[in-house]
Amino acid sequence: MLPDDLPAVVRVHQLAFRGFFLDRMGPAFLRGYYRAVLDWTGAIALVAQTSAGVQGFAVGFADPDGFYRHFRARRRRLIPAILLALIRRPSLLADILRNARRVEVAQGAEPGVVELSSIATAAPGRGIGAVLVQAFCAEAFGQGAVAVALTTDRDDNGVVRDFYERHGFKHVGHESRGERVLCCYRLARP
Repeated sequence: MLPDDLPAVVRVHQLAFRGFFLDRMGPAFLRGYYRAVLDWTGAIALVAQTSAGVQGFAVGFADPDGFYRHFRARRRRLIPAILLALIRRPSLLADILRNARRVEVAQGAEPGVVELSSIATAAPGRGIGAVLVQAFCAEAFGQGAVAVALTTDRDDNGVVRDFYERHGFKHVGHESRGERVLCCYRLARP
């Protein structure tokens, strides 16, 4: 992923995650978030591109706690985007505060475990997600990771959970984030 890819990455994110928190924050916030990803040295940020442009992306971190410290240090740059989101949707305030607290708390990531934090495609069902998850895992393991971990919604999300399981990820538990219950998955180094 390169800085020139950010407008397309934001578009794909909005298509894939319509109605989720980051989507509701708006394109300015998403550009700031993905710019922070690109500026973080421990990020793995890949795009799937065809002649039609960016068709999908995968983003994650070898040191998620380090990334969130990096992101917190940049939050002043995101204030205009946050204010714009609040003007458009005042109901976002509680979610913004909850997510800010979550980012403030160290997650205690395991050494050697890379977090796949986001993967999205513009057109599901065309194999782009499979290429991205395989490339992401290959990059993580090539950098010495012992495992790749991710979370995804438990409820009404069977297609996505089946996708990860078909690619070798094992369900290893659950995590609660407010009202959301997430399934935790892990793929060990082959």
